[in-house]
Amino acid sequence: MNLKTQNAKNIISKDNILSDEAAKTIVNNCDFESFKTLCDNSDCLFEHIIDKIIKKLVCATNSNNIETTFEFSKCYNLQIGEYILKSWLKFANEDITDRILLLFETGTVEQKIYAAKYFETINDTLALELLYKNAFNDNEDLSAACANTLAAFADEQMRQKALTILQSDDEFKKLIATKFLINFGNKEDISVITDQINISPFGANIAAELLYKYSYETLKDNLTTEKTIQIFDEVINAYPEDIPLETVLDFNLAAFMEDAKKIENNSYCSRLLADAKNIFKIINSDNIYTYDLKGEYLDAVRKIDKLFENYKIEAVKIIPELSQSQKRITKALNTIINIKSKDATEEIKKLYTKTTDPLILCECARAAKSLNISIDKNTGISKIADENAMELFKSYF
Repeated sequence: MNLKTQNAKNIISKDNILSDEAAKTIVNNCDFESFKTLCDNSDCLFEHIIDKIIKKLVCATNSNNIETTFEFSKCYNLQIGEYILKSWLKFANEDITDRILLLFETGTVEQKIYAAKYFETINDTLALELLYKNAFNDNEDLSAACANTLAAFADEQMRQKALTILQSDDEFKKLIATKFLINFGNKEDISVITDQINISPFGANIAAELLYKYSYETLKDNLTTEKTIQIFDEVINAYPEDIPLETVLDFNLAAFMEDAKKIENNSYCSRLLADAKNIFKIINSDNIYTYDLKGEYLDAVRKIDKLFENYKIEAVKIIPELSQSQKRITKALNTIINIKSKDATEEIKKLYTKTTDPLILCECARAAKSLNISIDKNTGISKIADENAMELFKSYF
């Protein structure tokens, strides 16, 4: 932690007098450097310390020095920034609201985020046009703030627009619209959002956002079993590189795993459980993945591994996946390779013979090489036109 200023160091002091004086000095002198330092180090501060900083700064703010908050609003921070919102709401009146409307229109992106959040509580309809304008902003925090506020207004206009955007061919715009819908929080959209996971190149990102927004129980209540599995499939296969391991606890992964183990005759679930067992065995076998996890998160990660201590993975239960979508087929082939099972030999040969999909042909060849299964090289060559796919295919022989 690098607290560059004395005021930043003093405000977290256990000495309440010293802490109070630092807060007053920061606000009265518009000490932007100290405020930014606290924001920059927020990830290193315990939650109770952050709460203390916010409380001290709010207490130090009054009608004479509230102008400081508008200067500080140039620095956006999800945690320490609560001070700005609390202060604005503490002194909310027509003049403050007009000032924030102007900020929403002409301020920096950071200031617009705070402004959008302010109107989540102060539902001034004059803010609607600006909320519409920024609803699909490239800045995720601004778009999310607008979505949350429009939901507070019970305004459906941008929600309907987002649903329309999902029909477009622009993957980036579709991702922004999908995240807007997640933040808007209409449970009727959960199924539509989940559909995007399977077709979007950002599937893991969307799945994680859904699990940040909705509890596992809520997802179960609003989705089919297959769609619920689909969400966790993306998240589990993104561990440990693409999604933080802390989310194992946040997403209640243990509860999902316990339920998944009870599901019978579901090849999708069987394949996911096989992947989870393999992934968490790797994670727990090398502390390079877990060395910086706090106790409760480390316990959650270890608990997942223990859930599979006596769980037997059977390739035969995964075989039906080889007749599903391209994405599920390729994942199933990868799983069969990982568990080193030759039980699916005949099904892999049949799939290799009948498919014309270059990706599946390549994955079949990879599986054949890994499992020492004999297949005819020329069968694949005759069906692959793309040069890059051909080079990959040939590399497996």
